[in-house]
Amino acid sequence: MNVVELAARIQAMPDDALDTLVVERQVPPQLASTFDLAEHLVADASIAQALRWRSAAELAALRDGGSTPRLEQLLLAVDGAALPQVRALATSALADSPSASAAAERAQHRAPPLESSTAPQAAIDETIKVAELVHRVADAPIVLRSRSQMPAATGRDLAAAVDADPAQLDERLEPALLAGLIDRRDGRLRATVDADAWLAAPVPERWLAIASAWLDATPDGDAVAGDPRERFPLADAAVLAVRERQQRQAERLGLADRGARTALAADLRERPDDALAALAAHVPPATASVYLQPDLSAVAPGPLEAAVEGRLRRIARIERAGIASHWRISAQSVAAGLAAGDEVDEVLRFLDEISLTGLPQPVTYLVRTTAAKFGSLRVRPVDPVAEGGARSQARSDDEQLIRTIAVDRALISAGPLQTGPHRVTFRTSAEEALAALLEERYPAVLEDAAGELVRRVAERAPRPVRERHRLVARLRDAGFEVGEQERTWLERQLQGAIRDRVPVRLTVTTATDPVDIELVPLAVANGRLRARDANRDVERTLPLSAITKVAGLGAA
Repeated sequence: MNVVELAARIQAMPDDALDTLVVERQVPPQLASTFDLAEHLVADASIAQALRWRSAAELAALRDGGSTPRLEQLLLAVDGAALPQVRALATSALADSPSASAAAERAQHRAPPLESSTAPQAAIDETIKVAELVHRVADAPIVLRSRSQMPAATGRDLAAAVDADPAQLDERLEPALLAGLIDRRDGRLRATVDADAWLAAPVPERWLAIASAWLDATPDGDAVAGDPRERFPLADAAVLAVRERQQRQAERLGLADRGARTALAADLRERPDDALAALAAHVPPATASVYLQPDLSAVAPGPLEAAVEGRLRRIARIERAGIASHWRISAQSVAAGLAAGDEVDEVLRFLDEISLTGLPQPVTYLVRTTAAKFGSLRVRPVDPVAEGGARSQARSDDEQLIRTIAVDRALISAGPLQTGPHRVTFRTSAEEALAALLEERYPAVLEDAAGELVRRVAERAPRPVRERHRLVARLRDAGFEVGEQERTWLERQLQGAIRDRVPVRLTVTTATDPVDIELVPLAVANGRLRARDANRDVERTLPLSAITKVAGLGAA
């Protein structure tokens, strides 16, 4: 297939398919036309890069001249056959690496799905942990630093909640991002409008949503089940890092186990309802009870009912998520519940109802003493012009509390300045000042200009919309007029041949049948080519419009 034919095929692609192609083939965004894209895709360097991402089974298919729907999606094969350039490079690459060739041979014998006894439990545990991450983001959207990095302290806190390595937090968040439950844009990480319904769903349905989204975004899901060095024998270090991350994710979601794809993964791809039923059979019954301890901890022996979990989350902080979750009640968590509108007697009654161990006296004491102090320190915005640059204030009847805040070095970044016996101002906004005070365990609440408590309204991002690669829009805007675009591309190729003094093979159609000739181009002007016939050693002039096919110059 020559470049012109490949360009015509690219132009006929739907936008979504073209977007997948340019993203996964890592196409440079500065290309100007469909012909430039076609030339790039058949260049040796581009093909070699694509082969690094291909599984051993795909490499074997390409070497043998075959195809798969995935390979055709990436234009490594067309109409059931590998492109000649791709086949040649795949053959050479496998021949140069005996281990890669051996891996390709083994990959041709696909093993049946593994009936794993541990995959369902892994899937349930990971679903609960992903839900905890979504809950945390839903409760408090995260302001990201430059380069979209999460603040280190926040990252450590999130990772600890799900027993994760902070260095792997991004890959633990990825299933929720792919499922559209959280959104990472505009310098913030926020829960989306779909998050609350997902969090209220049973565990099997939650798993189905995130595992399906992950599988849709990972077309090589079956291959990543195994050892990446075995399954992707031409991968370089960068590719291996991605494949290893995907392998860990597949194992946590129950889609891979011991180097093989699981029956759960096979069902999910082919029979989602069967996968849902298979996982549901392993989910412990939801519980509405916890073991409440005198040390202010609570242990849920199994997945909590959604209503109970939501209510407990208002007044307690989860310390470790999982099938059996561990919670901690603190002055800060109780104050957060009171700020959200809870009453002290309601809190105690709820805890008494769900506790299998009664209501320990230390818990009652903590709740009542926190309620007694609640609202004693009130934060509100102020006019910076009137306050010499200050943007917020905190006031309290407790003069000692105000003096303590004014000299607290932990608050120095907020710029506290005592301006009266019951008042201290801050350089930061009211929300930032409140967060700093709560971080240091001061009994602060936010109030409006009228002195009324501000009830925080949950913020949700709109449903994410996938943004297409900017090259797709450029190629569509450039249009595709067959004759003109082909002539432009052809003229550019011939100019290169003139510069490099190399021959080209042309198919020329005039009043007679098509004729194949080999010419050395000498000049192109006014829509005509002047060239020397390499076989007859004579000059010929012919119109560009008569040239219907070109070979050489990287085109085949």
